[in-house]
Amino acid sequence: MLISHKNKFITIDIPKTGSRSLRESFLPLGIIDIVGEPNLSADFYQHGTAKQCQDTLKKKGLDFKDYFSFTIVRNPWYRYFSFFKYFKTYADKYKVLDKSITWNTPEIRQGKYCLNLFKDKDHKTILKNIINNTLPQSEYYSHNNKIIVDHIAEFENLQNEFFFLCEKAEIEPPNLHHGNKSGRELSVSEVYDENLINLVFKKEKGVIKLKDYKFPSQ
Repeated sequence: MLISHKNKFITIDIPKTGSRSLRESFLPLGIIDIVGEPNLSADFYQHGTAKQCQDTLKKKGLDFKDYFSFTIVRNPWYRYFSFFKYFKTYADKYKVLDKSITWNTPEIRQGKYCLNLFKDKDHKTILKNIINNTLPQSEYYSHNNKIIVDHIAEFENLQNEFFFLCEKAEIEPPNLHHGNKSGRELSVSEVYDENLINLVFKKEKGVIKLKDYKFPSQ
């Protein structure tokens, strides 16, 4: 979650939809007043929902509607697959304490979680666990089945969506960073089966209907 009081915009950052790219692109500009923290108990959580942001702003005497609210969604089958690849890569790095990561307490905790997630389990079981334990995208941008953000961007068109956000915020678009890339050892078709495809369809029916997403053919 990013909040700019001067430029009057808020980003509701759904995990694995390019939120790190937004953060790394906007922070050097000095226009961000609040950066969501990776702590569930924080006033503004890094991946907090629009409703949570709305409620916290109200407690501080601010109105969510005074800001242009922006979020990014992604084809849900690819999004869960991205989680899978990220956790797998992190588990592999934790095994050898890869020097590309500074292994403080939060990183070690994450490493242990990822390692346990992949321990003695086949890929389909792992993916099923990820799907079942991840918040659907519609929970981030809606409340009581009503959309409460101003714009729902598409990850698949991220560059143009980024330009649109900059235009609404009245800032010159900086270079869009691309962070959190994961490996490409596996393909979507190698991990999904019909049951998992249907599980995602049922869980993510809100965003699937909104953006007409379909399971990728390859």
